[in-house]
Amino acid sequence: MLNFLKQTRKFVNNAKEPICIVLGNESCDLDSAVCAVSMAYFYQNNIDSSLNKPKAYNYLPVLNIPKRDYPLKTEVKYLFQENNINEEWLTFKDELNEDFLKDSAFVLVDHHVSPWLKNCIAIYDHRPKDASAVIPEKCELHLNLVGSGATLVAEQFLNAKILDASVKEILNLLRSTIVLDTVNFSQSAARATPKDVEICLALENVLEKFNCLHSREALFESLVKARADVGSLTASQLLRKDLKILTSNKNGGNNNIAIPGFPLLVQHFISKPGAEDAVREFAQEFKCSIVLLMGMFVQPEDNSVHRDFGLINISDSIMCESIEKCLLSLDEPKLGIELYNNCNFMDGSFYKQQNIKVTRKHVLPIVKNILDQ
Repeated sequence: MLNFLKQTRKFVNNAKEPICIVLGNESCDLDSAVCAVSMAYFYQNNIDSSLNKPKAYNYLPVLNIPKRDYPLKTEVKYLFQENNINEEWLTFKDELNEDFLKDSAFVLVDHHVSPWLKNCIAIYDHRPKDASAVIPEKCELHLNLVGSGATLVAEQFLNAKILDASVKEILNLLRSTIVLDTVNFSQSAARATPKDVEICLALENVLEKFNCLHSREALFESLVKARADVGSLTASQLLRKDLKILTSNKNGGNNNIAIPGFPLLVQHFISKPGAEDAVREFAQEFKCSIVLLMGMFVQPEDNSVHRDFGLINISDSIMCESIEKCLLSLDEPKLGIELYNNCNFMDGSFYKQQNIKVTRKHVLPIVKNILDQ
């Protein structure tokens, strides 16, 4: 794995031979980062893949964030270091020049809406198909509503029987990601599907042969701890740690809504020193008219999940009211929200979310629909 990543660094901005970029989504959470690295390895080393390497691509995994933000991805950095993957062998989106991007093919993992969609030859995603996504006719499409994108990538390794000792680090990365994404197969979180269970068990059967199988409980605890290890991060950095930006399809795409996700409750974030200044500067940097903060905290004692969110108007009160009304009246899925009283932060509205099964993945298309109206 390490040798593969070292080799990929020579592909960066090198137009001498055809390159295919394997790109995760812009939040660069553990699922996106692991899927990008694993899928690139799969295609680079599996000549019998369904794409059959028609143009003899070299595959370059890219983390879809600026390099400066890598330290913010605490669980990604932790798991990569545990598997001997150092930052120097990773490639970040701001290291690639525009001409190189335009000339490259793409495999998208953990998302399927992208400015590079027209260059896309394959997609692996666990979201419902976005109606706005114009997917090329010859693009190989793997959309499956599972709990983790890593499940879809791991399935490729299992089906191709790429399961020897040379890929044990990759299989461990994929299994770790599935465990975190499914909240260790928690019934109350209801994130796991039968496919996630099946693939995780298959990975564990392989890893057990190499004597490198850690218990799910210990693995989950270490990853949750790493994700929540944000004590050294400023409020500004927390806003960028796990960020989604929605852009309007109208009026030249000039209206943005930011949806940062936190590994702590929003109530804790807004009590941090400098939080208000950080939100204002953040909204200005990303040209956002509305900021929707979404928090999740996993209680260490019993792994119970708690969620809340806050809606802050920056410059579009009408749309902000529309989003709030829609979330309050939502029936499918019902959020089960309860207003926090006496919460005075930037005149925002802040709610505790009783239905912990509803994640940002569910809220994104609802907000996007309002943004595009």
